[in-house]
Amino acid sequence: MKALWLAILWGSMAPAIAGEPGSRAAEPLVEISAVDPTIVIDLRYATSRNVLGHPIYPAGARALVRESVADRLKMAQAYLHARGYGLKIWDAFRPFNAQGALWAFAKSTRYVADPENGHALHTWGAAVDATLVDGKGHDVPMPSDLDAFSAAAALHYKGDDPTVRSDLDLLLHAMGAAGFKGMSSEWWHFVAPDWREFAVVTPEQARGFAGRGGAR
Repeated sequence: MKALWLAILWGSMAPAIAGEPGSRAAEPLVEISAVDPTIVIDLRYATSRNVLGHPIYPAGARALVRESVADRLKMAQAYLHARGYGLKIWDAFRPFNAQGALWAFAKSTRYVADPENGHALHTWGAAVDATLVDGKGHDVPMPSDLDAFSAAAALHYKGDDPTVRSDLDLLLHAMGAAGFKGMSSEWWHFVAPDWREFAVVTPEQARGFAGRGGAR
């Protein structure tokens, strides 16, 4: 059944990929929770609490990223823990077809990358969507929810709530300290600085995505 899930998630693997695979294209995906179990995982695309209103990941989907990206998340988490906060991951590795579903909904390169151009970095395992939680794992005020396709999603907060401004600044500093780069139109989206060394994740590399509760 696992092979079937991979076929459903990936569909045709014949997009036009820009450039050659990077020097670390074979770097494995790892589960974020295995690298740092204190990071809160809330894969929103495995639930109906997302912009599409229904799951596009299988039940039991795991939050996976490249091994070195997970190490960077651990660094960011240590930065936040020292200040009484922590990370929550809304999304990590994203299968090709799931990216296609989001692209079909948004049809805007400002907010969603077209998977056919080869630079949808969630499908490379090199990007995460992250937010901030307090020391008890509770959400703190942020500029918007995930996938708020509006001005509220901007990386640089323009509102007048000092708590939101402080929370976002802390998240940006933590991710920046670990080397991540932000995206101007999505405050929650962070990319590893060495993303060019990777490539689109293959179905074989993604075999742990469905999780123990999913397909075998």
